[in-house]
Amino acid sequence: DLLVTGTGAGRATHLGSFTRLASVVIHLENGSAEGTVVFTAANGDTLCADFKVEPPIPGPTGLSIQGTYTFTGGTGRFSDASGVAEFVGVTFDGIHIAIEFEGTIHY
Repeated sequence: DLLVTGTGAGRATHLGSFTRLASVVIHLENGSAEGTVVFTAANGDTLCADFKVEPPIPGPTGLSIQGTYTFTGGTGRFSDASGVAEFVGVTFDGIHIAIEFEGTIHY
């Protein structure tokens, strides 16, 4: 297994502009992964989630991934957050990943 820390940024309906910091354990035998992520909204509120990623699928435009975020709370308006979002993404180089996610969050 390989432990990786990843950062990113994006825009989401409930967060607005956000940054993210993830700790990921990649299972080398099949490429699946799991970990935790903290999304930080522009006002400083955080949204925390556990996630799981299925083994990647090679395709003509890179490796496709899919997985699930399970929201586990946070700070500010997200202190009691819960819910689930499914995500899909693609990576061209195995390092940078473009992700889209959709689901339900309660806070």
